[in-house]
Amino acid sequence: MAEGVTEMHTSVPEEMTENLFPTAVSEEQLQEAQKKFQKRIFGSSQVFLELDSKPHWRSTFEDIVQEKLTVHYERGLQYLSQEEWEKAVISFSKAINLCPEKIQLYVRRAEAYLQLCDFQSAALNLRKACSVAHPLEEHVELLAFTYYLQGQSLFDQMCHLEALESFTRATEIQPQNRHYHMRSICCLAALGRYADCIRLINKRLEEEQGNPELYIVRARLYDQLNKATLSYYDVQKALSLDPEHREALGIKYKLTAKAEEAKAKAVNYAVQGQLQDALKKICFALENNPSSAEYHIFRGTVYMRLKDFSAAVDDFVQAMQLCHVENQGMQLYTEAESQLLLTYNNFAVHCYKNGFYQEGVLLLNKALMGQKNKKELYINRGDCLFQLGELAFALADYQQAFELDEGDWGIRTRGAKLLAEMGLQAQQLRQYQQAERHFSEAIRKHPLLPQLYLYRARLRRSLQNNMEAQEDAVISILLNPKSEEAAPTMLNFFSGTSLEEIINSKLASNARRVLEKSLKDIPIQWKDSIQSMCEQADGTTLGTKRDMAICMTDQQLAKIGDRQRQLKTEVRAALNRRGRLQSTAPHLTRPTLPQERIPTNKASHHWKTFGLGLTNPG
Repeated sequence: MAEGVTEMHTSVPEEMTENLFPTAVSEEQLQEAQKKFQKRIFGSSQVFLELDSKPHWRSTFEDIVQEKLTVHYERGLQYLSQEEWEKAVISFSKAINLCPEKIQLYVRRAEAYLQLCDFQSAALNLRKACSVAHPLEEHVELLAFTYYLQGQSLFDQMCHLEALESFTRATEIQPQNRHYHMRSICCLAALGRYADCIRLINKRLEEEQGNPELYIVRARLYDQLNKATLSYYDVQKALSLDPEHREALGIKYKLTAKAEEAKAKAVNYAVQGQLQDALKKICFALENNPSSAEYHIFRGTVYMRLKDFSAAVDDFVQAMQLCHVENQGMQLYTEAESQLLLTYNNFAVHCYKNGFYQEGVLLLNKALMGQKNKKELYINRGDCLFQLGELAFALADYQQAFELDEGDWGIRTRGAKLLAEMGLQAQQLRQYQQAERHFSEAIRKHPLLPQLYLYRARLRRSLQNNMEAQEDAVISILLNPKSEEAAPTMLNFFSGTSLEEIINSKLASNARRVLEKSLKDIPIQWKDSIQSMCEQADGTTLGTKRDMAICMTDQQLAKIGDRQRQLKTEVRAALNRRGRLQSTAPHLTRPTLPQERIPTNKASHHWKTFGLGLTNPG
């Protein structure tokens, strides 16, 4: 109700007001009456008459503050120029008390604090200056520099952890300044935190890959962590950017000198047969100079002598790659390649002796890809294939080895014995014609093995070719009359005849002519000692000297063939053998129930009998 009344009164027009209140005066009349009243009371005093003049008093106060602010600021600048830093701080502080919003005052007071080396106070003032929405770049730069000065002062006082904190703050303010990063790295290095140093340098290298100094610093850090290899690679990178970098050259010379000294000790240990000590020294040499192909070749040979063939292969391959990249000469490359082939061969021989024939074939395949003119590689692969039962492929390898060196009669012996084995297998399968061809081919390859003639003699006798069988038997006796096979041969083929009668017989004369005809390809030195060579137990002395390891000797080849045939015979006999189907386990008797009727008469089982055949009723 009251509100309605108020609204009604406020809405009354001015003309109506004059009519309602005829004695009302205007605002100007009231002010004029008030001035007359004050003049009558205060007289001619202007002080009291101007008390109500608010705009005039306000402008006067601001002028006074501004005047004092200017005085303190200029006085502070004067103190700064006179290097009276404490007085400058006091003046700028008074000015800030008068106008705390003025940013320039904090900057000037920070400058005075910097001259007093009060970095903490200077940083606080600059942080206040940078707290505005858009701080000036020069103020931000000065704040970062203040933290840098604070960190450097703490670093000089050996307070590395506190210095690291200051440098980190400077880095956060200006991350593009690499000097702040480097000082942080120095603090971490002084604290022994080398891994953290390396992480910071790695970040810097992402932005400054062309700076050799960063690689040098990281190389020194790796050296502190005993990671000489990584240190060497960083030095190499620095030299690739600056080939005349003196510090990089000095570090490289130091590393190579240590490597050469360790290599000399490794050679001495290897000569004395102390291979493990030699391996430790050459590994240390390679840590300090990993780009040396010569060191890799030496370590590979040590690994090979220790039968660590996989590691040896890795070293030789690395040496060959270094020869290509570092241009260390074709002589080292050739040596590394030959050592690699020798390692493949020795690794294959090692696999062969441990029964890993398939792995041996794979290794020899790799060796033959690099060198196709080594007969030992074909011989060893033929031996592995022989153990795997691949006789045809084994024979092809022996033939390839023989073509490389036709004067090596050890290869002839190997091929002849393999052909004999193929003939024996064909004979077991009743492939007699093929077996005879294998025996004849074996005799053509090596006509001095009496066992080959004996194999063919037995086969020909089973084929009812008695004349040629006896001729082969006589040749086997003539080649080695003192062998253990001579007496059984005479008993089987010449029953009741003495050895003298056989040698002086016409059949022996014909056999000699056949043998002489087959010996026309044998060298002269063989003809002078046929008898002594035939009495050798194995074929290792019948060939030329070899420079690579061989999987097995010729005698072992014959023994393996005999063992395989014996094993096949035993397996065949076991399959044909029928065992008794009789169990020795206890039997469970069936319980007798009460209602079951037990027969009184114990009748025996009636087995069906079989006669011996139809009988003649007559």
